[in-house]
Amino acid sequence: MSPAPVLQTATTLPSSPQQPHTPTSTAIPASKHFDDIFHAKFMHIIQEWKNDPSRGQLTQKDRKAFIENAFFETDELYFGRRMMTDLEIKLRALTKVFYKVLAEEPWSEDWIRAPDVERKLSKFEMHEDSVALAKQYGFTTPREAVKAAREAGIKNAETYKEAQKEGKSLQDIKLDRGPFADIEIVYIAGTVSSSATSKIDRSSIYPVSVSSVANVLQNHICRDMVRPFSMAERFVNCTDTKELEDMRRFACNVCDFCPHLLDNDNVSLLVVLLILSRSDCCRRFEANGIRIEGSTISHRKAECMKNKMGWKTSEDKKPYDNFAQEFQTRVKNACFPAPRAQRIGGRKPPRNSSGPATPPIYAQPHMGYVAPPQVRNDNVNTGINVAAPPPQNHFSQAAPPAIKDQRASIGTISNTAEPMDLS
Repeated sequence: MSPAPVLQTATTLPSSPQQPHTPTSTAIPASKHFDDIFHAKFMHIIQEWKNDPSRGQLTQKDRKAFIENAFFETDELYFGRRMMTDLEIKLRALTKVFYKVLAEEPWSEDWIRAPDVERKLSKFEMHEDSVALAKQYGFTTPREAVKAAREAGIKNAETYKEAQKEGKSLQDIKLDRGPFADIEIVYIAGTVSSSATSKIDRSSIYPVSVSSVANVLQNHICRDMVRPFSMAERFVNCTDTKELEDMRRFACNVCDFCPHLLDNDNVSLLVVLLILSRSDCCRRFEANGIRIEGSTISHRKAECMKNKMGWKTSEDKKPYDNFAQEFQTRVKNACFPAPRAQRIGGRKPPRNSSGPATPPIYAQPHMGYVAPPQVRNDNVNTGINVAAPPPQNHFSQAAPPAIKDQRASIGTISNTAEPMDLS
């Protein structure tokens, strides 16, 4: 079954309710929870497939189509044909994202492209210093090395779990870590031409070990998810600081070690952009030597919404975008809280100056022009005490005469005590 007939079935469901695989009596459980309704419909589709004598081997493509078919029917039954609150509109958008994640399993190594992929798509390449070591262990592509690292990690985790049951510690057991911490790969972002891709300076890109990539994929936030609607409720209602910090740590690890999950064909992009803003992703890329512009992230997001989610108009994208902006702020406030404001009436800071604690009660010092000391030619007041100069007048009048000799030489014209003749 291809995805195209699945979409057609989902869109024609309201007009053709008597399809052979959706009888209401067997596909709808007593529970009214979204995930329970989906599970009943999905198991009914699987049972129909098993009863089909012409069926072949169940493939990953079949599984994806069955999940999408059951989801569209459940979505129409649960949300369709009724008025929804703002909370339900957000839940519907997030539920669709997480069911798409459940169907596509973006943590699979199949999403790691081959090194010879076309130029417009991103890819991993072996670091030049790790080619010989990888070849020594039989790994020719990054995908093979990451898959082997993940399988080795699962085996070591099971060994450690068994040792814990026997009361042994990590130091008491021997784990085969292999060469995976030493085999490194680099992420090459897609470009517009093969020549531009070849000109990318590989030495400026920070290499990551295949064990780190495998660990992030193995601990994908949705890997153990079996109830996507409950996951959507978890995001909408999450206010716990530790949980928000864990979500941000996951998103940052994806940017640092699994940037291929942020390609336009991987629905994990929409999960990460719920947690981190576009600028946050670009900053982490830049710190690792990967040059991806913010407009590129926006273009990838638009392509993913259109091709994966079927959201083509701004109204279709609005519920996701509004919640993403709200949740990013919630994560940022939890991980980077603002400093507390100073309490009114609180303790004053200590004084650094040795000056008086209260303003002085004396008059302010004179700020205008002060005449210099005058020389006494007649040897008057030659002692220590010298008379102060007369009060200064700051208007445009001429200064009063200082000594007798000056007054005699100037004459009666400059005597300001006599009235002026205006006749």
